[in-house]
Parts: sequence; structure tokens; C-alpha cells
Amino acid sequence: MDLNFLNTLQTIFDSSEQEFYEVSNDQKIAIENSRIEIENGNFHKNEDVILEMRQWLKNK
Repeated sequence: MDLNFLNTLQTIFDSSEQEFYEVSNDQKIAIENSRIEIENGNFHKNEDVILEMRQWLKNK
């Protein structure tokens, strides 16, 4: 997923007057850690994961 798109969504959510939901401190830490992982390129594209899963299932 495009990082600019995610940043835009975050900006929209941050500027909204309405609270969507509350997150715990542990959830906030997990979200921040996930953002760092994405920035460092430590993720797999959805299409790649699905392809790998289908290949794995085909071999079973």
C-alpha cells in the first residue's frame, strides 16, 4: 500500500472532530512499531502473500 495514501488517511483522521475509537497505550505502541516497519520496507504485498498461500495449498 502506498505510504502517502496511509499518511493522507492519518491526516484526515487526526483532523476529524469526531473520535472513531479509543486505543490503549499498548495499541498505540503497536501502531507506531508497525509504521516503523512499513517505513523500513519490512512488509509483504497482499498479492505476494496470496500467491504464496495458493502455492502452499496447491502443494498440500
